[in-house]
Amino acid sequence: MQQPRARSETGILRKAVVHTPGAELSNVSPRNRNTFGFDDLLYGRLARREHDTLVALLRDVFGVEVLFFRELLEEALARANSMDRLLLIETVAQIEELDARQQERLMGLLGRLGEEGVAPLADRLIHGDVVRPEASVSDFLSAELYHLPPAPNLMLVRDLAATTGDDMFVAWSSERVRRRENLLWRAVLQHSRLRGKVRWFNWMVDDPDAPGRPLYSLDGGNVVQAGENVLIVGQGPRTGPAAVEKLVQWTQEHAPQETHVFLVSLPSPVEHLDTVFTMLSRDECLVFPPSVLGNGPESINVLQLTLRPGGAPKFIRPSGLLGPLGEALGVHLKPVSCGGTSPLEQRREQWWGGASALAVAPGKVITFRSAGRTIEELESRGYACLDGEEVLSGKVGGPDEHEKCVIAIRGSELSRARGGPRSYVLPLVRDPL
Repeated sequence: MQQPRARSETGILRKAVVHTPGAELSNVSPRNRNTFGFDDLLYGRLARREHDTLVALLRDVFGVEVLFFRELLEEALARANSMDRLLLIETVAQIEELDARQQERLMGLLGRLGEEGVAPLADRLIHGDVVRPEASVSDFLSAELYHLPPAPNLMLVRDLAATTGDDMFVAWSSERVRRRENLLWRAVLQHSRLRGKVRWFNWMVDDPDAPGRPLYSLDGGNVVQAGENVLIVGQGPRTGPAAVEKLVQWTQEHAPQETHVFLVSLPSPVEHLDTVFTMLSRDECLVFPPSVLGNGPESINVLQLTLRPGGAPKFIRPSGLLGPLGEALGVHLKPVSCGGTSPLEQRREQWWGGASALAVAPGKVITFRSAGRTIEELESRGYACLDGEEVLSGKVGGPDEHEKCVIAIRGSELSRARGGPRSYVLPLVRDPL
């Protein structure tokens, strides 16, 4: 298997991980949707259909080798020894704060592996375990919804890790409800076909002075590899300052050449950098104007670090991001506004993930149809607009027929999770620019 390598955001995508949403979406209740970070409930069947279109474009149109998280997890569980499986289950039970009966119910699956295989265990770890009508009297009286909660955010696989250069930094979420995803991804890296193929670093450390609170909280959505030696890191609720400092220190110690790191302080309530900034090509980026181009309460703050092997870092506090970033990349960086020129449309489309497009190749972008004004902006910059389903059916020519194109797909359900196409794909291998 080819080693992970992603030295840019827009080089041709060759290999990636996705997770097709399953029963875990249907196991979210109106009563606890906020617990999982959802503003609304998602209709699972339609979300899967939208996700299937995204995967089909990647695999059948762009030729990307797509690895499915659920298959990798089952493979990891099958290859792991009994002690490693037991440790994983015990750690999940600890994180989810399961009581003795709930732990026993989950542990029972380990005892049935010989009869049923690992598939039921993989499903339980993702879908959760819902209390059924035939539950015991104690279950009924407790009014609990789950023996084990679902993991509905797993489809947002970009948050699991950040692949920068030849290395992968495994995330540790600031939100306890998402840490099971982090554990499962670590199990995949340790025991699936990816074992030994990924040089990964794990910062899963809780603050000893505040047990249960992460000391190093990191989400992949806050790391953008803008160029081979240019990294942008968003600091906010999901990526804490200690993790940012550790990432900078690691880059300083290991970067083989001069490297530019842009630290971006995100305004509340922005949680991920890729919801306000993504790269489209070598010299184009998609931005949410109030944050990236503005100078108000919604705007970002930037600190630029120049790291030189064997030398002291150089710190600059620029007045904005795009000018210094373009200089570091050696290009005149041209922004495309999410939502066009209307302040109202900018905010509406950013809410739907409009600033989180996925570049599958330089100037070859996938976005949701709901980003209508954004698509118009892209068309005004020379992008051909293609309908994803028509591309798949062959009714229109594919992306190879255009120098630049934006492929629009349905995303009315997926966008309810507050992520764009970039959020649903974890790149492992990209070609150099």
